[in-house]
Amino acid sequence: MSFEFSRARSFFGSLMRYVTRSTFRIVKADADEMSEHYAKTLFPAQVEPLKQRQRISAEDRHYTAGRYSVWNGRCHSGMKVALAGAPDAYVLYLPSSGAMEMDLGRHRVVSTATTGFFGDMSRFEKLVLHEDRSHIGMAFEKSAMIQQLSELLDGPVTDSIEFAGTVDLTTVKGSRLAALGTLVWNCLDVDAADQLSPVAIERLFQTMMTVLLEVVPNNYMPRLTRPVSPAVPRRLKRAIEYMYANVSRSITVADIAREAGTSVRALQVSFQQFKATTPLNYLRMIRLEGARKALADDANPLPIADIARNWGFSHMGRFAASCYEAFGETPSETAKMRWSEAKKRSMAE
Repeated sequence: MSFEFSRARSFFGSLMRYVTRSTFRIVKADADEMSEHYAKTLFPAQVEPLKQRQRISAEDRHYTAGRYSVWNGRCHSGMKVALAGAPDAYVLYLPSSGAMEMDLGRHRVVSTATTGFFGDMSRFEKLVLHEDRSHIGMAFEKSAMIQQLSELLDGPVTDSIEFAGTVDLTTVKGSRLAALGTLVWNCLDVDAADQLSPVAIERLFQTMMTVLLEVVPNNYMPRLTRPVSPAVPRRLKRAIEYMYANVSRSITVADIAREAGTSVRALQVSFQQFKATTPLNYLRMIRLEGARKALADDANPLPIADIARNWGFSHMGRFAASCYEAFGETPSETAKMRWSEAKKRSMAE
């Protein structure tokens, strides 16, 4: 049995701090040794060979850059991996050979040499890598994907992102996705002296997330591709104006409908038709957007709690959780960026 593992870091400044590079090559290891390796370097997992008493051979190069990871691996012998606690991240597999099966609860997905996969890694229960399986893998922390989607929507992410799963890499869009994945890998898999700047690497991963949101079917795709809406009805405008005017108060759908001069049912239909959401979800979006803009405004001296109350949030814990789910960052993280920008300007003056 041969077992090689190494890890190195390249300092990358304040944006990502550093890129961590790890490599391993395992020849004819037993299942317990592989399980121990997973636990030490990735996450807890129970590894088994495809056949009883078979030895496992695999190799991998892995880079971590802030909230992103990318790796290139090959499993010569094949193996089964039962996951005890996969990361809370979205994962992309771009295969070059062999097959891999993924069990997501009662649902099984198969990735072949021409079929990629993108989905929620936290739902993985078991992976089966067949002989000579190789792929480029890429993982994005959920907060990063939420933040990217929020920027594309120019608003908060109100529901969890659900992706369809498989990607046909023989299509034009699929082949472009694979080419972009190879580009990201080639930009990281170089000597430290030849690596791109942290800003460039961040932009590469952001571009990849944007392409994934546009190419892989998901529940936000209609909003990302929706044409400009027709003129908004007068009563809907009145409802939205009432929401803004009373954003700090506790108001109900009945209150909004009454002030707009319409019924609750008609109001709900109108919001669904022109805003693709419910009245209360739209009110929540207004509050979250307003609070985030206030938190990011370096001319606003108010503390976080006061900003939250001004925008209708009375429970600080729920406010923080809502901001993280909607924008991929907590209120304190948004405020820190404001303070950092203000400090930079004061130093430059």
